[in-house]
Amino acid sequence: MSVPPGAMRMGRDMEDGGQELSLSSSPSAYGSETDPMQVDPANDRYPQCIVWTPIHGCTWCFPFIGHMGIGMSNGEVWEFMGMGATRAPEGGLSFGPVCRYVQLSSRWVQSGMSWDEGVKRGIRKCSDRFHGACVNNCHTFVADCLHEMRYAGVPCWNWLSYLLAVWIFFFGHFVTCFRSTSYLVPCIVVIGGIFFLTSGRGS
Repeated sequence: MSVPPGAMRMGRDMEDGGQELSLSSSPSAYGSETDPMQVDPANDRYPQCIVWTPIHGCTWCFPFIGHMGIGMSNGEVWEFMGMGATRAPEGGLSFGPVCRYVQLSSRWVQSGMSWDEGVKRGIRKCSDRFHGACVNNCHTFVADCLHEMRYAGVPCWNWLSYLLAVWIFFFGHFVTCFRSTSYLVPCIVVIGGIFFLTSGRGS
């Protein structure tokens, strides 16, 4: 899977020597002070969410394929594009604005562990990791974060990375009507065209 120009951002937020990541973990640092868990697409804030965007071309043919990231408790999104995790760029993810998301609950995080600490551990875990297409990618990164916090008591999230794509596909919320249309219409057109051409040849 190709990486778009400029997406390989090497500026990881980790100091030399493996010191603590510099992350804003205050719930009200960016979002609403009355409801820090409120999703705010206008400001690209997705607290405790797995977020997803289509990869144009690939997603049109295979609607469950896309790029994902994970949100801190303050809504700040992190993603993996190779050579460590990075903060998602302004406007969404490196492949485009967030189209779908699933918001998770901190009450399913392992006792003694916080959501943010689990994400931080996942970020450290992939600090020197290259993008490996189908075997080491954004899904792996998000799965590692869930694995570190033992989300919902599951001890093997790192073996279930591709189930995240199924989870988003069937249970993900659409962010806006426009973004859902920009995702669904090309998929319907391309898949419908392929079906029409193949069925025409068969007759």
